[in-house]
Amino acid sequence: MGLLERLGIHYETEEGFLQHADDLLGQLYEKFYSYALKEEDLEEIRKESSRYLSSAYMLDAMLLLRYFPGEGGMASQPLDELQEYVPCMTERQYALYLYYLCWEGKEPFDKLLKLNANGFFLTQAGVWYWKKGEYTRAIELLSKGYSAASEEGGVKTMLEAKVVLGNCYSSLDSPGSREMMMKHYKVAERIAQAMGEEDWVQDIYYNIAASFLEWGQIGKAEEYFPKCARRDALYYHKYAICKERQGKREEALELLGQGRKEFSPKADPVFGEMYDVVEYRLRHGGYRKDPEYERILRACMKHLGERFPKSYQKFHVPFLIEILGQQRKYKEICELMQEFTG
Repeated sequence: MGLLERLGIHYETEEGFLQHADDLLGQLYEKFYSYALKEEDLEEIRKESSRYLSSAYMLDAMLLLRYFPGEGGMASQPLDELQEYVPCMTERQYALYLYYLCWEGKEPFDKLLKLNANGFFLTQAGVWYWKKGEYTRAIELLSKGYSAASEEGGVKTMLEAKVVLGNCYSSLDSPGSREMMMKHYKVAERIAQAMGEEDWVQDIYYNIAASFLEWGQIGKAEEYFPKCARRDALYYHKYAICKERQGKREEALELLGQGRKEFSPKADPVFGEMYDVVEYRLRHGGYRKDPEYERILRACMKHLGERFPKSYQKFHVPFLIEILGQQRKYKEICELMQEFTG
């Protein structure tokens, strides 16, 4: 009888199981790095959790299960519980552990990239900086991520890198940024079409339409909104504003109504606030001097800033500046422009 057995501790040693576990986990890491990991791929680990968690693959299982919320997933496995295992983690385990810490803002991405600067981690670091509104740093990392992914054959990583590069340039107010946005989106569109990823193509069309709208190029925005088959809450919100800018009040209200009808029960509550802001403008001609409009606009921007990429807030800044101009609050206008200029 071995020591662990005498102590009443079960440790998995069955060779057939361990070989299978090693093969399966290798496949799961490969799927993770290629954006192909699905919740059902982890079903076996959940079903055989007692065996995996009492084997040499315990940490791999715990880390991979964190990727999806729900039972056995990220929501039920706090990172703090894994900290004590750091000294005995393998390099691939520690890289995944660091990745989670970076996304939570507890470690800098530079630390992870010194350990493993693969296409996936470089691109994810770029996405993180894009969400924070640090577009120059995001562009640097996404460009490196795209190059690394092309060497690795990571086509989905290349696609995400190009889409988010387009997003970054759409948020920059610098010479040539609009041309660069279209350049990256066009490459992303070609990749998505070659892969048969129609959802990505529609996201790109939506992003282009929303960008032209934000820049005040209403005619070009109008070209893209009808061809976009992505008809979600954000689509109806932006297209309603496009109609509003053209003075087509009834069409704008109809789009908001359609969006509320189809997506309000499922959408994030802050989307409802976004709709409320637009509808208030459409129904109240004197909204610029209306304290209630300012209140709901500021509340909406606050909630967007707490939970979404900075570009969501940035889109609403001109509407707040419109009010502040009426109030001659020029200092706050300057502060807003400094904060949200890329």
